[in-house]
Amino acid sequence: MSGQIVSWQKQPGDNTVVWQSNQLAEARYELSPREQKLVLYVISMIEPEDEDFKRYVVNVSDFAKLAKLSKSELYKELRDLAENLKSKVLVIPNHFDPDTGKHVELVTSWFSDALITANGQGYFAVEISRNLKPYLLKVKREFFKFRLQQVMQMRSAYAIRLYQFAKRWEFKRKYLVSVTELRGIMGALHPAGRGKTKTALGNYADFKRRAVQTAVDEINAKSDIFLSFIEVKAKGSKAVESLDFTIAPRANPAGIETLALPVTPQMELELEREGDAIEEDRAVGAVKARYGLSEKQAEAVRGYYRRKGAEYVAEKTAVVDSQKRPNVAQSLLAALRDDWQPSRRAPAATPAGKPKAEPVEPGELSGKFEAMKSAVRGRRGSADAASGNATS
Repeated sequence: MSGQIVSWQKQPGDNTVVWQSNQLAEARYELSPREQKLVLYVISMIEPEDEDFKRYVVNVSDFAKLAKLSKSELYKELRDLAENLKSKVLVIPNHFDPDTGKHVELVTSWFSDALITANGQGYFAVEISRNLKPYLLKVKREFFKFRLQQVMQMRSAYAIRLYQFAKRWEFKRKYLVSVTELRGIMGALHPAGRGKTKTALGNYADFKRRAVQTAVDEINAKSDIFLSFIEVKAKGSKAVESLDFTIAPRANPAGIETLALPVTPQMELELEREGDAIEEDRAVGAVKARYGLSEKQAEAVRGYYRRKGAEYVAEKTAVVDSQKRPNVAQSLLAALRDDWQPSRRAPAATPAGKPKAEPVEPGELSGKFEAMKSAVRGRRGSADAASGNATS
């Protein structure tokens, strides 16, 4: 970081909007409420027309006022906040690496540099890690947004995380998430260095009481949405496997102007995914039956289906079907995970005990995915046409 610090920049207010790529809602990291608020405060300073990140100067007095924090305490914590946000790991799954053309797990941090004044001027400056450009600059597709004040008034780190996740799925109104995935989303399962993760509130009852219910209560009391959930137990077990959330808009008790869902071709396409959810269930169900998958394995396939699309899953099923394999279920999961290609002979998984695939007519399984792809292409064409009409 070079040059002199900029003396002042326009600071966010109550109605300033935070824009983020959908992938950031599912990233893994561990930050305190104060650290999360600082990150979101800085993100809200990014202008829609910005081509690149710049140095962002945070006025401590303004930040403290908006976050309802003690200014004197913040002055003392500036260095710790800056150091923590540089050193704490941020993990983004399925990051596209343009150098290799592959989706990888990105391990980075929120801030790359920070300048801290020690003379009581009341501000400090930061630069956002350049790896976050695809997720924060000119975000026009696959995004969610909310007003900064909605999270600045929250006290629980879990509430801030769950609120962002809920805003990401607000258009769908309902979302089923596994307990394991939810732990990562809420920061109860976070990076611990050397590729390992650390679990907080390992007992489900504690996780539900101290993280989920606490977050839901605060979100319902202070924000522009209302959350409720039901527990979904594993088949033939008393163990809770997933939580089925309902997300509903509501009047803002703080009197802050609420933010409507954006009306753009992208959002129109996503709103139509209500019907696609049924097709998704059918396609995943067909894969589950075809390859004798367990519930956990089927959910893993569903994850690839959502992240990489029906075409990717169909391609990997074709690779697996191209030769006989001792364990088709594990072979399919390996093909999805390691991106097996038709041009090379992928290694067969060897563990026994799983059912082998029954004969199937050519195209019977892939037809379900082809139908999905055709529907999505048609909707994209309609959305592009609508966008062209709006700008012509």
